[in-house]
Amino acid sequence: MSVRTRAYCERGDSVEDPTSEDLGRLVSGLTRGNRFVIVERLDAANSEYYMQAYLRDDGAYWLEYRNGGADAHFQTTCLTPQVLKRVFTMWRYSMPGWLDWFVWQPWPHDPDARDTEV
Repeated sequence: MSVRTRAYCERGDSVEDPTSEDLGRLVSGLTRGNRFVIVERLDAANSEYYMQAYLRDDGAYWLEYRNGGADAHFQTTCLTPQVLKRVFTMWRYSMPGWLDWFVWQPWPHDPDARDTEV
């Protein structure tokens, strides 16, 4: 079964069913004026199945995924765009192992906690 997805970034670039190369281009295009990339499931039960990355001021990335609701929303830090591209690709194609690459923390419900290092 093929998973339907859409990837898009802050500046508005959008790709339906992105390839690994498409994801790499979106990640490589992250800058201070284009800070985030989101890959969302189009065939999911609701709009809360996605993975996204945000370019921080220090050059690292906040990485998060949500798997259906607030109780399945996690975050971590990713240091390189190469790893970020690989993780997006693995998530997009439902490949095993991407969760094991990081120490995931539950998404903080307190908005002020979001600014802390993961």
